Amino acid sequence: MNFKSPKQIIRNLFHKHSEKLDNVVYADKLFIINTIVNYLFKDKDYRTLDKTKIVEYGELINQYLADEVDIYWKDGILMVAEKEDAEHLEGD
Repeated sequence: MNFKSPKQIIRNLFHKHSEKLDNVVYADKLFIINTIVNYLFKDKDYRTLDKTKIVEYGELINQYLADEVDIYWKDGILMVAEKEDAEHLEGD
């Protein structure tokens, strides 16, 4: 992952996780992901970012894209809720 460019992170995700039908682009999950990426990089130089934190958020984003969790903002706090119907890869 390129930590230097939040725009590149979103651009890469957009190409993988969007769908175009007629003249409409569907990228519902990318709107919330964009807010997370912007939050992480806001007013920060990429060299000062905690790489462990970035990896943790990356894993959370991957779970969100795989429909394992829901992510939403509530009063400025990022909330995560496990989906009840999510498949667990650990082997239940």
